[in-house]
Amino acid sequence: MKNKFILSVALMITAISCSKTPNQLFELSNENLEIDNIDQAIVNLDKIVKNYPKDSLASKAQYKIASIYLNWKNDLNNGFIQLQNTAINYKNSIQGEQAQSEIDQFPEYIINKAESLRKRKMLKEAVDHLMYMTDKYPVHELTPKAQYMLGDVYMNDFRDFSTAIQEYRKVLETYSGSSQEPHALFMIGYIYANILKDNRSAEVEYKAFMEQFPNHELYPSVKFELEFLGKSIEEIPALKHITT
Repeated sequence: MKNKFILSVALMITAISCSKTPNQLFELSNENLEIDNIDQAIVNLDKIVKNYPKDSLASKAQYKIASIYLNWKNDLNNGFIQLQNTAINYKNSIQGEQAQSEIDQFPEYIINKAESLRKRKMLKEAVDHLMYMTDKYPVHELTPKAQYMLGDVYMNDFRDFSTAIQEYRKVLETYSGSSQEPHALFMIGYIYANILKDNRSAEVEYKAFMEQFPNHELYPSVKFELEFLGKSIEEIPALKHITT
């Protein structure tokens, strides 16, 4: 008897939930977001899309699902899929046009979002965004920047110098000719020279830089580093005053 009562209550709650209007479901999704109940917000918006596909709120609900995945859950994969759904299923709506515009500018969005996440110290999420960029847009003009940023995050934020070198090296191997290439090569030499104290490896990288980029703005810095490689500040005339 008790089990029948519980089942009846559950069915009643389900019926009430299913009978909610699009406006009520949309308002519920806003309330869900206010208390960080993100998954339930998606559920309520999805009910509008599936149960009321012709309603004027359906396109807004579909677009809002995409926004939640991208801006709340930092889920690029599902966010992009939901943008596509918006652009395809509601192409004549304001939301459909906006979704298509965001799809067209998605690489720029990824870079900007990665920079924002990094500033907020959400480093794993920043790395995930940059890796998504290099994986999904391997030939985009911004991808060399994304790959360089990966090296920079591992060097300056994670302080994982071995991985930083690996990520910088990918710039040289995959994006030769990009504006990031000389900077990545310099950073590899810098890490070897000033952090890992591997003078032999640093010399190899710095000499490669001087040979490949004799007119680059970093050339004087590389020449200076190479000239005083392995020497202390006291042994460098230009820096000796720092210790006095």
